[in-house]
Amino acid sequence: MTSERHTAAAPGAPGAEAVPGPPPRSAEATTEAPSGPAGHGGVAWPWGVGAWRGWADRVARPWGVGARRGWAVRCAVVVLLALTVAAVRAGRRDGPPGRGRAARLGPSAVAAGWAAVAAGVAVAVVWASYLVVDPRLRRPYAGPVPAVHGLRGALVEALPFPAAYRDGMRIQFGLEGRPWQGFLFGHVYTGARWYYLPAALLVKTPLGMLALWAAGAAVLASVRRLRRAAPYVLAPPAVLLAAATHSSRDFGTRYALFVPMFLAVAAAAVVTAGRGRRALTAAGLLAACVAVSSLRTYPFYLPYANEAFGGPSRTRLSLHDSNVDWGQDLGRLADRLRTRYPGERVWLVYKGGGVPSFYGIRAADPRAAPPEDVHGLLAVSDSAAAKATGRLARLIASSRAVDDVGHSITLYRR
Repeated sequence: MTSERHTAAAPGAPGAEAVPGPPPRSAEATTEAPSGPAGHGGVAWPWGVGAWRGWADRVARPWGVGARRGWAVRCAVVVLLALTVAAVRAGRRDGPPGRGRAARLGPSAVAAGWAAVAAGVAVAVVWASYLVVDPRLRRPYAGPVPAVHGLRGALVEALPFPAAYRDGMRIQFGLEGRPWQGFLFGHVYTGARWYYLPAALLVKTPLGMLALWAAGAAVLASVRRLRRAAPYVLAPPAVLLAAATHSSRDFGTRYALFVPMFLAVAAAAVVTAGRGRRALTAAGLLAACVAVSSLRTYPFYLPYANEAFGGPSRTRLSLHDSNVDWGQDLGRLADRLRTRYPGERVWLVYKGGGVPSFYGIRAADPRAAPPEDVHGLLAVSDSAAAKATGRLARLIASSRAVDDVGHSITLYRR
């Protein structure tokens, strides 16, 4: 869970940022953090550790609590997946009923033991991730941390994690208490929809992958020798997705990243089940469809949508925010203006943490000028256009779309 960079649904606050981030270094993605501090108090580290820590500083430190916590959680999830595979393999090696250590201890004791191992490793991975970034475990977030009371506050205090991690949890709970705007299939709303994440996954996942997920889940549930793995592989994403649907922030499929991680393991069951050449051929064809769909969207991966929803060029009609436009195309916009529209008057409504002037873009905000003075090129981030109201909505309605930049910024002629 990363630190938020989104606009709350407060009237008349078109550009407010919850937690502002640094301007991007490149035109490719705003999620690439700039170089951070390289010094570490003069301590001599081995080359490998020093290189790793230098990378960790560049990636995690500039982005604060959320980036560190997100990196730690992703590492922990990978380790837990590995432990799940190890648990299933260990269960298969136990042999016939009545033999081996598992039979003597009982299935409940074995499950409890593996759960304890998984929990211990997850905690260790989080601590290791924070120590790699900063051995002194300083709190990187300089702003005020919201106070969390009641059961949530007690749970946060009880977490066996660094203080910066717990601060990140408090910040996230604070963000949950705000009114946020969402956008789904052309409709703008305030609050959350329980079906948002399933719908967003349906749009953003390749069709071949959706078919492999469904087939893998069916195989895990139906093939006897694989059935014991089903609770480990299918139950966690179902429980986590059910919990995530109660979030107040309908911003993107990044809140459900665990779904493809677990269901990719389930998809492998289509091959491991060994149900003949037809099954293997079908799985290969579906995997090839996924590869082709991914290659076709190059280099505009962020606004990807599968073919059933029109591909990347039409994602903005169904979803917004990090599903389409996270401010990643400011550099491309500068190149487009320089090559196709040199010397023209430019008006810009940009959603993101980048600085347009850094890329040589000279533009004014059309919302701050009388409508009759807004003439020339109007560049609007698709996330802003999706939720446009008032003056911006009227400006867009009275303009003509003439160009598209990265499927995340639309150019209008006015």
